[in-house]
Amino acid sequence: MQLTDNEILNQIVFNENAYFYSNPNQVNLSRYLITNLFRRISNGKTGNYLLRVINKEIIINEQNFTYSICIFRYTAIPSILEESLENWEEVKLAYILIIDFNDYIMIIRRNVGKLREFLEKFEPIDYKVLSTLYVDEDTQIEKLNMQNMNVSDRAMRQKSLESLNLQQNLSPLGTSNYVVNNLRVKNDDEKTSLSLNTSRINKFGKKSTIREISKWGFLQVERLRTHTDRQTFLSMFSESIDFKDHKHDLMPIAILFVFSKLYEDLEQNVIHETRIVLRNGSQRQINLIKYISKVETLLQIANHNTIGLTTYDIQNPYVNDLEIRMNEKSISVRSQKLKNIILFKDNGKMQPLIDYINVSNQFIVNFDNCELIYTNRKLFKDNRLLGNIDNFLKIFLPNPQLQNANSEKGTFTATSTNFSPRSIFNITESIFLQDSEYLICDDLGKEWADHISIVGNKIKFIHSKYKKTNYSASAFQDIVGQALKNLGNLMPQDFQLASKQDFWNSNYNNDRVQTQIRRLRKGNSINNFIDVFKSTILEPNHQREVYLVLNFISKSGLEVKLQQLRDAEYFAERNEIIQILWFLSSFINGCKEAGVDGVYIYCKP
Repeated sequence: MQLTDNEILNQIVFNENAYFYSNPNQVNLSRYLITNLFRRISNGKTGNYLLRVINKEIIINEQNFTYSICIFRYTAIPSILEESLENWEEVKLAYILIIDFNDYIMIIRRNVGKLREFLEKFEPIDYKVLSTLYVDEDTQIEKLNMQNMNVSDRAMRQKSLESLNLQQNLSPLGTSNYVVNNLRVKNDDEKTSLSLNTSRINKFGKKSTIREISKWGFLQVERLRTHTDRQTFLSMFSESIDFKDHKHDLMPIAILFVFSKLYEDLEQNVIHETRIVLRNGSQRQINLIKYISKVETLLQIANHNTIGLTTYDIQNPYVNDLEIRMNEKSISVRSQKLKNIILFKDNGKMQPLIDYINVSNQFIVNFDNCELIYTNRKLFKDNRLLGNIDNFLKIFLPNPQLQNANSEKGTFTATSTNFSPRSIFNITESIFLQDSEYLICDDLGKEWADHISIVGNKIKFIHSKYKKTNYSASAFQDIVGQALKNLGNLMPQDFQLASKQDFWNSNYNNDRVQTQIRRLRKGNSINNFIDVFKSTILEPNHQREVYLVLNFISKSGLEVKLQQLRDAEYFAERNEIIQILWFLSSFINGCKEAGVDGVYIYCKP
């Protein structure tokens, strides 16, 4: 006997896990609108709908609302097959439930795509609202997933922290550089997780009928309606501001693609194949990792010093039609070439790479207003960045020798015993040699630093960089990236030190010239250096310091330019200084998070 729709509806249960959107324009979820939506998302379904109900009335707290639900089957090629085989299809289930609360809608869905056009009619819950909706001084914050706003490609991209209550033991150090993606909280005996990027609320507990889930959804809507802005523990993170209010004042200057979610989906086989599909129908499989790794660095945006353009070109040597588009509510990336790259997913769906990047927002954009960053479909402001300029300048140590630097390492002959005078390496050694008990040149190969120094209970990693162009953001990005990626080597394991022994015992070889420059620049032997390194890191109060030595920044000049930046003045190197400021912030925060005790930059006076 076939069940009626009502009998099926009474059998259906869902977790209290839903997406919420406001409806400020009072969009009418008419039968026509919902019918077209269901038709679009179920294109390719197998057989008839298992269930299709549109605008069914439901009474909650003596108020009338409506809900619509659509459930259908579809088939997909199993991920273990390269091509379709007869009778080898997987049968999957897809569903969507939409509850219309008039000024808000609630959606529960699975294996459903093609929703973008529909969702653009509504507004996701504001980041500031959702992040404080379940948080007060008595809330136990059990878990935070955070994303770094910094555009350094070597910065720690994400952090996940978990505790009985992070309000009690999370240090605020560096938190203004992060945005919260997800959090899990506990209020009394009720646990709730919130996904701030996707406007999703998930209450842990039993499954509920449609009536029960509607009541739960109504409670969330009531909470949203009565919410008032307030300061909470999460206020120490970056502040979300309204993109629409600032859109016409934004001039993008650089973009960093962050493919962490893409790597995760590839690792978990959510994406099991990638192909280039051309308009003539020809296609071929490609190694996606090989291509995307080429653009995982900060890319400049051609803005022509113009605010208010709709599109801006992204400068890169690989995709000549890559651009960003300033939409009404968001920023998106466009490229027909990337649209031809198709991702095949384990749920049987296919998605162009460019759509995947935009939906999952796999990029960070910074602007000529250095306090602003766009990520996760939202605009964020780091209120502490410009306020920290005076403190940032304290780490710069002017050295007159760097004014006359003319190369990074100089020239070499077979009889060279020192780096060339006026080279950055020679100047570095003149700065550190006298006070060091041990000084090692670790340049080239799998280097940890250009030089490593041990002084008493201090271990110093020293990174050097020469550049003819003053205030070069790309050169500063390189040296900061080199420093950040080697922070873990300040605390090496014994086998890592042993693997370096022969290299450190050798003489310097550069450009195929075998010199007489010993890598042991000071100290009695490499064996003793390694023993001292091991014993120093075991001391409870030992200190770790990171130094940069460079010639393309003047402290006095940088101070003037940062003051101009703070005063919102225009000057020639403005874009470069903004990026240097972000890289500087990343360098300091990255070092502090890694437990580094001192951070210094030798530069021109």
